[in-house]
Amino acid sequence: MSLRRFVFLTGLVLALAATSPSAALAAAHGTDRPLTGTNTGTGTLNLDTGAQIVNFSGHLSHLGADTGHADLTLTFTSASTFTYTGTRTFVAANGDEVFSAVTGSGTSTPPTAESTETDTITGGTGRFAGATGTYTNTVSSVIVSVTDTTVTTHVTAALQGQISY
Repeated sequence: MSLRRFVFLTGLVLALAATSPSAALAAAHGTDRPLTGTNTGTGTLNLDTGAQIVNFSGHLSHLGADTGHADLTLTFTSASTFTYTGTRTFVAANGDEVFSAVTGSGTSTPPTAESTETDTITGGTGRFAGATGTYTNTVSSVIVSVTDTTVTTHVTAALQGQISY
């Protein structure tokens, strides 16, 4: 192989590597890191509107002890299935936040419900400013109380994915 051809091919490989999506992500937001942990909390579902608020606390890698809040909208697709969308904010012990868009679906067999989400990290504050990533959240809920318009649940969630910041 001629020196000229070797230099051309080497330059081409380096140019492709530098412009690949993963290289751009790493340059813009840092290193991909595993994001794992668990949270527990309380969910309050308005049966008239489908609006659900969840407040939680737990421990996540790269955040440490965390608290948070989710605003969700549930749509019942049958008597025992549902989908939902919304937003979630994780707050690290030092106050830095991670924001995500939530999309999930699940099944309900009272007094329990199970759901799975694939969520997208949309940014944050402090060291998480500009954060990106995705994670799967596996959620179990148990009904604590019911009124004419509200269901209150105890929620347990296990999270696994990646974050780049």
